[in-house]
Amino acid sequence: MKLPFTLKVTLACTALAFAAAATAQINTAHGPLKLIVGYPAGGSADVQARTLADKLAAELGTVVVVDNRTGAGGAIAADYVRTAPADGLTVLLANMHMMVMLPLTTKSVRYDPVKDFKPIGRIVSFYEGIAVPAELQAKDVKQWLDIATKDPKKANYGVPAPGSVSQFMGYRLGSDAKAGLVAAPYRGAAPLVQDLLGNQISAGIMPIADLVAHQQSGKLKVLAVNGTRRAALLPDVPTLKELGQPHFDNLEWTGLFVPAGTPRPIVDQLNAALGKALANKDVQERLLKLSSDPNPSTPEELSALIADDIKRWGPVVKASGFTSE
Repeated sequence: MKLPFTLKVTLACTALAFAAAATAQINTAHGPLKLIVGYPAGGSADVQARTLADKLAAELGTVVVVDNRTGAGGAIAADYVRTAPADGLTVLLANMHMMVMLPLTTKSVRYDPVKDFKPIGRIVSFYEGIAVPAELQAKDVKQWLDIATKDPKKANYGVPAPGSVSQFMGYRLGSDAKAGLVAAPYRGAAPLVQDLLGNQISAGIMPIADLVAHQQSGKLKVLAVNGTRRAALLPDVPTLKELGQPHFDNLEWTGLFVPAGTPRPIVDQLNAALGKALANKDVQERLLKLSSDPNPSTPEELSALIADDIKRWGPVVKASGFTSE
């Protein structure tokens, strides 16, 4: 049977497309690969990037350069990668704040975390903790909320940045308990910790990396963490779920992303390289020192996590009336 000419052409083009897709790889001759970080050198995201860079380079056969493009809570870096060539040579290291909270809270964000990027995979997961000064007469979250309800002067809680997941954790806790909590945004966790140590603010919610040493020394009390199981570095601290709060299962995270048009074989190539890097014991130990748990995933798992986070926090942000403009 003879096939019509147009059908022959269509089949031939389809075969060529599949062949091209099957052989698509990062063109290392056009390197180096740029690993884009939206935060300053020395911060946890930057340390993660530099911890991974050499291992990724070894797996991919090209130089990996960490490129810090700071500002707007990471949005500048994300917007840069959104418009970059989809050849696998420009990769974004992004966190939950950049890919979930900023699009939910900031009207000026120009990127769509779902439409403009393809996930490569998760790097780490990390906990948020609720901390109070050692002097505060609260042994658990319920007692803290009771104190805040009875004394409006103690209803403030500090967060590392406006519009952060820490802020909306506090909003939901206060709303559910009718405690009237009021967020006090800081410029980073360091000044917030100092105010907690100085008993200048009654509570703070932030990543546990900033809290572990002070909990261990007894200078601060970490009352609870999020997640479905206790943090390995704070085994004596209960989860909010244990305390009857069912809305705080998901941890924060970081992951790698590429522009939306990147071919799937390149995504798979990068995912495989990331998985091998995270299997390295030196990498795992360095990430654990950041109080971050190495937690690799497939692209699909990270995509589903983003969708779940948006579904979880979108209504909370809306109910809070928060706006950054």
